[in-house]
Amino acid sequence: MKILYAAANNQNAGIQLSRFLKFAHGTHQIKIAAYKISSPQYTNVDWTLDALLNIYRPDLFSTDNDNLSIYTEQVKSFAPDLIISDLEHFTSVVARELNIPLWQCSSSMINFALSRKEKYNLGLFKNFAHVVGKDPVHTQRTVNIMDNADRNLIYSHYGDAEAPPNLQKGFEWVRPYHQVSRNHVPCQHFITAGLSDNDKRLFNSLKKYPDCVVFMERCAERYQNPLVKDIRIEDEYYCNLRNSSFFVCQGQTSFLADAFYNERYSLIYPNYSDAEAVTNSQISQKLGLANIMSYSTDINSCTSAKVRPTYLDTIKYLHEYIEEL
Repeated sequence: MKILYAAANNQNAGIQLSRFLKFAHGTHQIKIAAYKISSPQYTNVDWTLDALLNIYRPDLFSTDNDNLSIYTEQVKSFAPDLIISDLEHFTSVVARELNIPLWQCSSSMINFALSRKEKYNLGLFKNFAHVVGKDPVHTQRTVNIMDNADRNLIYSHYGDAEAPPNLQKGFEWVRPYHQVSRNHVPCQHFITAGLSDNDKRLFNSLKKYPDCVVFMERCAERYQNPLVKDIRIEDEYYCNLRNSSFFVCQGQTSFLADAFYNERYSLIYPNYSDAEAVTNSQISQKLGLANIMSYSTDINSCTSAKVRPTYLDTIKYLHEYIEEL
């Protein structure tokens, strides 16, 4: 099968893409469309989508774009049997124009799949409306591409939780890719963190604690404590995560899922400019999977709860849904 996978313009989309490729490559002919920020290192990308953005106003979206016409013709030439989009707008428009089956598969869809009652109970409207719904034009555009998709798959571990959130009609869970490690004494640390960016305030907060290791993909700076390691060394990352007293992240779905399936409770320092991170922090705390932290909170005062993934038979990985076609 020929598949075009389009990653959105954010770092978490790059993590999701790189993990999908490990399981799907070799089975199908896959071409990749991604932005610079969502392009996994040392991975060949067929289309760099930054070329479709307005160089002066990259936040603007327009289909009146010569480069988009070229991209459309090249996708038409490739003739994919399926387009998988991580809520990537340009590729979603191309899929509809060329009448190619389109799946939206994204962790960010959690913000659209929850009912208004669920969002109200989480306090998203009351406390975070300025983040979750700050751009009505972008929100409506995203709703449109979901409405025109053949399938809307929410890339999230919450579907395997004991009491998952209720989804609105038309949305399904898809299990995030992850690796489960084992108990191993050399991997024991006080704190292991999975971060997507160099949050100086968080680094300064972690410096107060001994034996702290941070896993990241891109970091130009190095520290003695916390010690910064490459997250692409996955065996070490998962082993450290599994065997640490505390796991710290900023609310990204991939990192929360890694902790969940390794039965680790998370301490979340939310990125309050990221709607997905804000939503995840509220859901995770409500389900007893994590605690929302402030930079001044003493980690020593925290108590980890038991985390029990259920691995429901009704929920599959993305490549397993593809194999059903």
